[in-house]
Amino acid sequence: MAQARDSSNTRFDVKVEGGKGAVIGDYATVIQVFKDAPPLLSSQIRTQEFTALIDERTRNFVGREYVFAAVDEALADPEFPSGYVVIQGEPGIGKTAIVGQLVKDRALVHHFNVAPLGIRSPQAFLSNVCAQLIVRYGLDHSSFPPEATQDGGFLSRLLTEAAADAKNQPVVVAVDALDEAEDVGLTPGANRLFLPPSLPNGVYFVVSTRPQAGFQLFTDQRRDFYLRDDDPRNLEDVATYVRDAIAANRGRLEARIEAWEVGEEEFVDVLTAKSEGNFMYLVHVLRDIGSGALTSASVDDIQNLPQGLKNYYQRHWNDMRSADPEHFQKYQQPVVCLLATAREPVAVLQLLEWTVHYWERHDWDAKNVDAIAVQDVLNAWREFLDEVSTTGDRRYRVYHASFQDFLSDEVGLLTYHETIGETALAKIPGF
Repeated sequence: MAQARDSSNTRFDVKVEGGKGAVIGDYATVIQVFKDAPPLLSSQIRTQEFTALIDERTRNFVGREYVFAAVDEALADPEFPSGYVVIQGEPGIGKTAIVGQLVKDRALVHHFNVAPLGIRSPQAFLSNVCAQLIVRYGLDHSSFPPEATQDGGFLSRLLTEAAADAKNQPVVVAVDALDEAEDVGLTPGANRLFLPPSLPNGVYFVVSTRPQAGFQLFTDQRRDFYLRDDDPRNLEDVATYVRDAIAANRGRLEARIEAWEVGEEEFVDVLTAKSEGNFMYLVHVLRDIGSGALTSASVDDIQNLPQGLKNYYQRHWNDMRSADPEHFQKYQQPVVCLLATAREPVAVLQLLEWTVHYWERHDWDAKNVDAIAVQDVLNAWREFLDEVSTTGDRRYRVYHASFQDFLSDEVGLLTYHETIGETALAKIPGF
């Protein structure tokens, strides 16, 4: 396997062994090889879900060279022969985009924990990563032993086998959102996802997580990198993101900016400051400005734009509620909050069932609730949702964990948890 390393960056060519020989190429090549692997292995690899997620989160990606340099520095340090590089940052600062870009640039073995999709169990992680390692490094396994997804033993064995060939090193596995992974049922002292505490020489995990997420990660070797919202390098990347958005959408944004009577650079400076270094804020605010939801007519002074992501969510929530308080209370709030409470993409009919039960709990006449009303709410909140199509069935989930956090903190989701639970229990005969 040919691998190029230099003092400024680390790049990994791709070698996948198989019966027909080696394949060398980029991320797209590896994904295709994963798809073409033996069925018992390819069926375990979450190519479709993660490729779509990576493409979506890395669209319009800018900067982050200082993060990549920190990863490369760790991997090149002779005093760090193996271990975990842990990237920590608050929701919305771009952790998933960074991990996704690393995967795309370097064709890494990878796993993304996505709570709204229900991809967060140790079994999902182990089956996906073990299958990728076998295919990626041509290891001599055509299937898994029965215990492969019950603990981290088989994963450790595969990492050792992959690293045994010095040409494979460094063996790097990227894991996003460790804080979203399940910890239910773990034995005392076990890491989330059964991540091995010790790694063979030449093996590294690049892991992202929220800071102080309240889970344990016992390791022999670990380097932490903190993404700080006020880091000048982060703010410069934010400013670059805004400039690129203006250049790509000049036809829609130029008139909006002029209406605030500011120049482009002042606009960049204001949004950079208002974002508080958070890219998710920019995603929402730039889209609202381009669509006309935020203009000089609704915000007379550009300095009055929401300050920070939480305030943006609060403003939008209040605006939607004040437009029609009764409709918001009976339709929009329950549908959105039920969707935020669910741990998987939800179909309209399932949302309808939960919403009907919510109305019944409040002694409202549920005959006024139908699938059209639920779909209207989904359409109204579309910018905060992802649509997932499975075998022609459209399902919806909340786009980003930061919005779930806002709803949990500011609105409260306990009653919606109870609604979902009661709806399920009502189906049990005799309950």
